[in-house]
Amino acid sequence: MSREHGLVPLKDHYTCMVDLLGRAGSLDEAKNLIETMPMKPDAVVWGSLLGACKVHRNIRLGKYVTEKILEIDPSNSGPYVLLSNMYAELGRWGDVVRVRKLMRKRGVIKQPGCSWIEVQGHVSVFMVKDKKHPQRKAIYSVLNALIKQMKRAGYLPDAGDEEAHEELATSAAVG
Repeated sequence: MSREHGLVPLKDHYTCMVDLLGRAGSLDEAKNLIETMPMKPDAVVWGSLLGACKVHRNIRLGKYVTEKILEIDPSNSGPYVLLSNMYAELGRWGDVVRVRKLMRKRGVIKQPGCSWIEVQGHVSVFMVKDKKHPQRKAIYSVLNALIKQMKRAGYLPDAGDEEAHEELATSAAVG
C-alpha cells in the first residue's frame, strides 16, 4: 500500500482489513494481521475479529480475543455478552453462567438496548424491558406475531435471538 499508492496504512485501514478477512472466514490471518500491526491494536480492531468469531462459531479464538479486548477495556460489557452468546449457541450453558458471574463479580453492567423509529414525523424510542410505553401491549402483540410468522417461513433464531424473544414474551405477559 505504501509503495504502490504512497499511502501509510492507518489503524482504520487495518481494522477494515481485519473486518474483510473475518467476513471471509480467514480468522487466523486476521488475528496475525492484528498482532503484526505497527501500532498498538485497540478494542475496535479486536472487536471486529470477535464479531467474525461469532459468525464463524470459532469459540477458541473468540475467547482469546475477548481476553485481549478486556485487557484494553475491562468495563466494556460487549465482549462478555458476545462470548456468552457464543457459548449459548453451542449449548455450553455452564460457560454462559460462568461469563455472566464474572461480569457481576467485576461490576460490569450491560447497558439496555435502545431503538428509535420515526413514523409520520413522530419519533418513538424503545428500550429493552421498557414497561412504560403506552402502546406496549399492542407492540409486543405485533412483534410476537411477526416472530411466529418468521419461524413458519423457516427462520431459525440463534441463542441470542431466542433469549431476546423470551424477554419479549415475558414483557408482553407482564405488560
